Amino acid sequence: MKKFLATTFILVILFSCSNDDNTGNANDPILGKWFLFSNNALEASDCEKRSFIEFKSDGSTVSETYQEINTSCTNTISGNDKWENKGEGLYSFNNIESQIQFLDDNMTMRVSSGNIVYKKEQ
Repeated sequence: MKKFLATTFILVILFSCSNDDNTGNANDPILGKWFLFSNNALEASDCEKRSFIEFKSDGSTVSETYQEINTSCTNTISGNDKWENKGEGLYSFNNIESQIQFLDDNMTMRVSSGNIVYKKEQ
């Protein structure tokens, strides 16, 4: 569980501290609201599945992380940031680059660092 929380915290940092100005992202497959599905092949709990990252066409993100604390699902981390598509599946968040793979007609996103899977809001 500690490893999951640490990985989630790192992702929120990745998605919340960039200073790049992006334009022309209107057709990027990363756009939309993505909910946590699994981390290191372990399916997230119902509470953790409330965690999300929303990628906007202006290059900004909004994110929230949820975890179970004393039997209560709690929003533990929230953030706003910027993102950039570096090309060929490489994205930059907080000036850290991560390889991202889109699956299932762009409805599933796998972040290679941490083997984290998100499902897109429909």
